[in-house]
Amino acid sequence: MPLLPHPPKFYEALHEAAHRRATRLYLAIGRKLLEEALRSLPPAAFHAVLLAQESQACALPPPLANKVFILPAWQIARISKQENPEGVVAVLHQCAPPLPEAMPPAVLGEGLQDPGNVGTLLRTMEWLGWHTLWLSERSVDPYHPKVVRASMGSIFRVQAFRVENWAALLRAYEHRCVVADLSGMPPEEIAWQAYDSLYIGSEAHGPRLAPATWPRVCIPPAPTAQADSLNVTIAAALLLYTRREIIAGRLHT
Repeated sequence: MPLLPHPPKFYEALHEAAHRRATRLYLAIGRKLLEEALRSLPPAAFHAVLLAQESQACALPPPLANKVFILPAWQIARISKQENPEGVVAVLHQCAPPLPEAMPPAVLGEGLQDPGNVGTLLRTMEWLGWHTLWLSERSVDPYHPKVVRASMGSIFRVQAFRVENWAALLRAYEHRCVVADLSGMPPEEIAWQAYDSLYIGSEAHGPRLAPATWPRVCIPPAPTAQADSLNVTIAAALLLYTRREIIAGRLHT
C-alpha cells in the first residue's frame, strides 16, 4: 500500500470550511457515499480512499489502487467524527465552477444555513433535472460533511458553489431569474419560458439581496393555512416542478 499523502489530522481538519476552501478537498463518509462517488465520478476526482479493512480495497476499480490507504478503525472514526463510520472515508476534489461567460441554468440560494436543507435541495434538484446550485457567502458550505451526507450522493452530480461576490453573480443572471417570495404572484402567472433560473432565500429572512426588478413568485397557501412559510426546499421543489410541467405543456396557465 502507498504512504498516506498527508497526516491523518490533515483529513480530520476537512470538517472545517476554511481547510476545505484552502485544499479544495472534502469528505464523503460511509459505504453508500463511496459507492455513489464510484458510480458518478472519474478516478481523477478521488484524492484518497481511507479504509479500515484491507479486504474492502478489492472491490475498488484498478485506477484507484494507488489512492487506497488502510488505517486503524479508531483513526477512521476520528477523521469521520461519526460513531459508526463503517470504516470508509472518501476524500474528493471539489469541482471547478463554470466560466463566467457560460453560466448554466441554476438555483441561487441566499442565506441557506441548514446543512440538511441544502443536502435535500441537492437531491431535489437532481430529481427534477437541475445541475447547478449557487449559495451566497452567508450560506452553509455545500461541501460540509452534513450536506454531503444529506445529499445522498447528489452532490457528485449537481455542481454546488458558495459565492463571495454575490452581486457579480446576480449580474450574470440578470433577466434569467424568478425569485421565490411570499409577496409574489402565483406560479401559473409567470412566463416561465423566459426564465431559466430560480432564486430562493432562507425561511427566516427571505430573498433580501435579490434585485427588486426581478419577477416574484409564490406558492399560494390554502385558505385555512396558519403556517407563516414553506420549508425552503419544499418551496423550491414545487416551483421547479411547476416550471418544468408548464414548459412541457402538461400544466396550463
